[in-house]
Amino acid sequence: MGAGNAIVGAYVLAGELAADGDHTVAFGRYERLLRGYAERGRQGGQNTGRFLAPRRAWAARLRNSLLNRPYFRDLMLREADDRTTALHLPTY
Repeated sequence: MGAGNAIVGAYVLAGELAADGDHTVAFGRYERLLRGYAERGRQGGQNTGRFLAPRRAWAARLRNSLLNRPYFRDLMLREADDRTTALHLPTY
């Protein structure tokens, strides 16, 4: 989520800065547009990191087993999709 958030953030910040010459106004609009999106991504990243990089061998085996099950994999992808598509980006 970090790289995706950075790209989305750069797009929105550049658009807001170009739309209005006043950076203080642009920064406020940027924050209002992205705060919820960034927070959802950060919350998801905390749980995802522990799942994808477990500290114990048994947990890695469990992770691998779950990711090889289509139902669980699809559920995980739907959850990520809900977090990443919840933002409507303006056209600048």
